[in-house]
Amino acid sequence: VDAFRLYDTYGFPIDLTEDIAAEQGLSTDREGFEQALDEQRARARAARKNVKSMSAQTAIWEGLANSSQFVGYDEKVTEARILRLVLGGEVVESAQEGDEVQFVLDRTPFYAESGGQVADRGIVSVMEAAQLQVVNVQKIAGGLHVHFANVISGEVRSGATAQASIDSKNRMEITRNHTATHLLHKALREVLGDHVAQAGSLVEAERLRFDFSHLSAMTKEEIRAVERKVNEQIWTGQQVETRVLPIEQAKQLGAMALFGEKYGDQVRVVSAGDYSIELCGGCHVTSTDEIGQFRIVSESSIASGVRRIEAVTGKGAYQYALEQNQLLEEMATKLKASVRDLPVRVDGLQVQVRDANKEIESLRAKMAGYEVKQLLGQVQYAGKTPFIAAELSGLDMDGLRAVAEDLRGRMKSGVIVLGGVHDDKVSFVAAVTKDLIANGYQAGKIVKSVAAIAGGGGGGRPELAQAGGKDPGKVAEALASVAEVLA
Repeated sequence: VDAFRLYDTYGFPIDLTEDIAAEQGLSTDREGFEQALDEQRARARAARKNVKSMSAQTAIWEGLANSSQFVGYDEKVTEARILRLVLGGEVVESAQEGDEVQFVLDRTPFYAESGGQVADRGIVSVMEAAQLQVVNVQKIAGGLHVHFANVISGEVRSGATAQASIDSKNRMEITRNHTATHLLHKALREVLGDHVAQAGSLVEAERLRFDFSHLSAMTKEEIRAVERKVNEQIWTGQQVETRVLPIEQAKQLGAMALFGEKYGDQVRVVSAGDYSIELCGGCHVTSTDEIGQFRIVSESSIASGVRRIEAVTGKGAYQYALEQNQLLEEMATKLKASVRDLPVRVDGLQVQVRDANKEIESLRAKMAGYEVKQLLGQVQYAGKTPFIAAELSGLDMDGLRAVAEDLRGRMKSGVIVLGGVHDDKVSFVAAVTKDLIANGYQAGKIVKSVAAIAGGGGGGRPELAQAGGKDPGKVAEALASVAEVLA
């Protein structure tokens, strides 16, 4: 990721990056670099194809730059005027119930999707004439907020005065997750190190997703430490403040910015007490205690050197804890124990399973010994070459291999080929004594030819080899071919 970023953003040659990395004892993921380069080329091609359509879309809103004001930081409901109405890609004067439209308001409380935060949803009411359900808001050139909506009743006309109101409960859940994302970013840097940098995020009502640079999977202890640090900031009720400052002053305060993002001379700074300070245009709670609680749901890898955390807050965190508790109660019921006694009950079951496995292995060994004695009396000949070919039911690959090795040790000279089906899996094993190896017989070649009849393949050492198959119905036929294979 870093090598590609150096190349793509600064034109730094990959070969030079590899040389410098090697001098520092570091390796470079060349395959990952090439993959990122291919993805960038694909994006560039797609962008070129969409130039005309994007230009046409922007042209629809031409002349409205700076005529719309976002007031959603402070207002959830506002009176507004519909400046332009679009239906089916064309500017229209009116739209009817059932139509899917786009429009721009002179004042809007609806946050447009950006910075990882999803758009607001809500209702725009045109007096008693019409109601529109806003399902998405996108920001286009010039910072214009374009609302995507369904006309759910009446007739809406361009230029009409309306009341725009966002879904306040949905916004509240979003703000909880957004502020928690900032706290998470800071906590990750404290636990894992200052190399941690945001590589992407998604903030919606149900959850938050945070991608960050880190080379290895987080340990359980690290995850718990990060989760605890975020919750400590929630419990102490840190005030969340937003200020618009000159960018240089914001940097002097230590505000974190996203790599590759372009910022103007004036930036919006969001701080949670003295703990977290970032450049951000999103919506936030006024105090961290409004978040309620924070729970990490998962931590995983999404690319080389990039990890992903998914987490929940508030109602989502409560629901997550409730579901986890229900799972524990279900397990306790099935094991006929209380939740508190689950660890002891599971430990006891593990001991029982371990003892049962030992008994099974002992029985398998006895069965294998019995099979060996039986098979020693079933020697056949391919010319002058003695061999044993047999189908053994109930044995997996390990079991077949154990029997084959035992037979090879008991035979002065010979080839052993065993096959069988266990748990719907077809397995073959071949073994060859040392004297026949010297004469050119190889277990790998033999088992490969036999298994091919059952739609499989494999190989191994000259003295011992194994193979799989696809057709259980062909095992007998495959074993019947051993004489021909040896000949």
